[in-house]
Amino acid sequence: MNNSQTLKWGIIGLGNIAHTMAKVLKIIPFNQLYAVASRSPSKAKEFGDKYSVENICSYAEIVNIKEVDILYIATTHNFHFDNAKLALEHGKHVLIEKSFTVNAREARELASLAQEKKLFLMEAIWTRFLPSVNMIKNSIVNSDIGEVRQINISYGGFAGPDYEKRLNDPALAGGVTLDMGIYAISFVCYILGELPIEIKSMTHFSQSGVDEISNYMFKFPSGCIASISTSYNLKMLNEAMIYGSKGYINFPKFSGGPKFTIFKHDGTNEIKETMELLGNNHEQGFIYQVEEVARCINAGELESKTIPVNETVAIMEIMDTMREEWDFRYPFE
Repeated sequence: MNNSQTLKWGIIGLGNIAHTMAKVLKIIPFNQLYAVASRSPSKAKEFGDKYSVENICSYAEIVNIKEVDILYIATTHNFHFDNAKLALEHGKHVLIEKSFTVNAREARELASLAQEKKLFLMEAIWTRFLPSVNMIKNSIVNSDIGEVRQINISYGGFAGPDYEKRLNDPALAGGVTLDMGIYAISFVCYILGELPIEIKSMTHFSQSGVDEISNYMFKFPSGCIASISTSYNLKMLNEAMIYGSKGYINFPKFSGGPKFTIFKHDGTNEIKETMELLGNNHEQGFIYQVEEVARCINAGELESKTIPVNETVAIMEIMDTMREEWDFRYPFE
């Protein structure tokens, strides 16, 4: 492809997140939602009618549409591996909604297959591409708050009826870590530019047997310690605090918010300077992720430098390690 050609997308799985993607594909030039697939023909038709998509398919049919360049996998976590593998085997580039897979073994297999087939593959952690998040990363790289030594994140809320059934179901790979915790884990790894060397965690299980309230602690090669609290059944601040040797950053609504504040000091308790900054985040935050996917495919790149596949696999390994601490496996593993 080149910049003058339109990237034709297909979507497998037509739940809530697929609607977000469909809306974004309608507003980005040179990107077209070309086909959609669901296990329910009526659901697929309803979705197609809503977004003016003519190609309404089953999963087996959509991978055989030669015009489709890339498939966005938006099914529940337990189906990500099979759906993505099917797409790659049929020569399609793939964007997989988080979490990438259920475990690192599946992630490694997909990474190997994409490399063998010379196809683009990426996990859809859309928050990594937000201007506000990248402004914070640049502030850390530029040592605006000195050496980062501690990060505290709280990220949680009541799931609500549209999500609670899925999150509570072990058969669908429910639980807070794969669904919400991954955003916080990915955030700290991204802004620090490193992976943890020590991992400690604990969880409270729901009545259905999935992780409902979880806490993670990571130590990084730089010496920074990160503490993350997350739940799909508690209202939390949804805030990141990043503490450095010369100041700290407060990032409210860290999962997608535009604003953050830098507080600077000189190694004492007195704040010398305060800067409130605003990232120019588009109201449709998925737009930056889609633009990056299109740029990579047009350039012939098989992964994004913002979220390389080997880092995605490494984060799946982190979550495997934590689940081992809890003696927690999904019934199909």
